[in-house]
Amino acid sequence: MPQKLRRTVLLMLTVPALLLLAASPAIAQPPANDDFDSATVVPGLPFTDQLNTTEATTAADDPDCSGQGATVWYSFTPTADLRVEANTLGSDYDTTLSAYTGTRGALTQIACNDDAAGSLQSRVRFDAAAGQTYFFMVGSFASGPGGNLTFNVDVAPPPLELGLTIDPTGSVVPSKGVATISGTVTCSQPASVGVEGRMEQRAGRLLIHGFFFAFVECTPPATAWSATVEGENGRFVAGRVQVDAFAFAFDEDAFAEASATVRLRGSGP
Repeated sequence: MPQKLRRTVLLMLTVPALLLLAASPAIAQPPANDDFDSATVVPGLPFTDQLNTTEATTAADDPDCSGQGATVWYSFTPTADLRVEANTLGSDYDTTLSAYTGTRGALTQIACNDDAAGSLQSRVRFDAAAGQTYFFMVGSFASGPGGNLTFNVDVAPPPLELGLTIDPTGSVVPSKGVATISGTVTCSQPASVGVEGRMEQRAGRLLIHGFFFAFVECTPPATAWSATVEGENGRFVAGRVQVDAFAFAFDEDAFAEASATVRLRGSGP
């Protein structure tokens, strides 16, 4: 083959190959802290880290906390006893967050949270001991995709304190037998609180009972709650009922109980 023709053929073969290489996207890499053994060290508080977790992977021995997709890891060893808060507030995807002590393959979970503060982001709070290493695993909910993560660690506020009261009077619609009861939730800091319980009323030999649930965003020092109660085996009427209630915080290990005898008054047709 003549030299000039050979160069022409080589050029024709080489140019498409170069164009193909130039058009090929670079292969994305997982984050540096994708694996437990490469956990990012939190050097001190407060701490904030931002990274993209769309290429994060899941190891076979990653623990489960409402899913374990797109996991990344952090570690923190406090130099003094303190209460710690870690959260993913500011992230743009549905996260989970959990905390552990121990070693790989033998981790002990001390906290796990999916949704916090009325969002799809996560928050955990716990008492940490000086010299103990704590590992945080940030994952995506139900093994979904990652996204732009904002991870924060700081000293947590004091533990939430809850209180619960039940008002001494309530109301009932005689024609329907549906009662309304109320009370107050007290809280030392803003909190999402559920109030659930049971109401009973004696009707001859029969004990009418019903269950109730209410949700409140408690703002210190106190927020009112109310709930309707329908009898499961009969109708409530005006008179005395026994109410037992339990309040719990969705993002904190805090609860309160209350019991009271409530007088129902007839209202409506």
